[in-house]
Amino acid sequence: METVLQAAQLRAKGQHDEALALVDATLPTLADQERFMLMLQGLYAAEESANTAKAAAFARELAALEPNLVSIQPYVALEAEDIVSLDFKR
Repeated sequence: METVLQAAQLRAKGQHDEALALVDATLPTLADQERFMLMLQGLYAAEESANTAKAAAFARELAALEPNLVSIQPYVALEAEDIVSLDFKR
C-alpha cells in the first residue's frame, strides 16, 4: 500500500505525470487488492492531467473488477448498441 500512498502524494503535489509513471511501473508487480487501489490512483492522476485516453484505459480495467464503481461511470456508460442488446422482458 506504500505505492498507493506515494501516488496519492504525487497527485496532491500536482505531479500527475510522475504519479502515472509510478502507477505504470508498479502495477505489474502487485496483487489484486493493491492493483485495484493503485489503478484508482492512476485513474485520478490521468483525469487531473487531462489524459482522457489513459483515464479510459484505467476505467476499463477497473470495470472488469468493480463495474459499479462511481469513479468509472463517465468512461463505461452504456453505448447505443448496449441499450439495443438489453433484455427488458420480465
